[in-house]
Amino acid sequence: MTDQDLEKEFNGRALKFIQEAVATEKIYVLVQDKMCVQTESLEFTRDDDEPMDTIPLWTESYKENAITWAEDHATLEEMPVSYLIEEFLPEVEEGYCSIGLNWDQDGIGRELPPFNLVQLLVKQVKDGAVTEADLDVDE
Repeated sequence: MTDQDLEKEFNGRALKFIQEAVATEKIYVLVQDKMCVQTESLEFTRDDDEPMDTIPLWTESYKENAITWAEDHATLEEMPVSYLIEEFLPEVEEGYCSIGLNWDQDGIGRELPPFNLVQLLVKQVKDGAVTEADLDVDE
């Protein structure tokens, strides 16, 4: 697979995340010791050039990827999208984390800053559509 093919696949899963999260009003997060699982970002760095932390999230269609990736180290928990937008993402934004969207079973996929994810979820609700161009983020 070329880098372009991978980017298209990652973007496709990210768009599906936004569409499905709005349609089902729920997403899934991995939890270990009452904390959301975090890993190093592959897309974003902090000011000191160290990788940002990333919290991966999944929708119904991709939750098997989460279970495979986590092995037996974490449990998958459902989260309402209203809580995601109103409480969770603002806290994550303050913690300088990015959000992984519908990663594959190897823990690889598209990431977005929390603020951008909120904007895209709202756009999906208002306009009924988000495009691949909407995923472009200025780092």
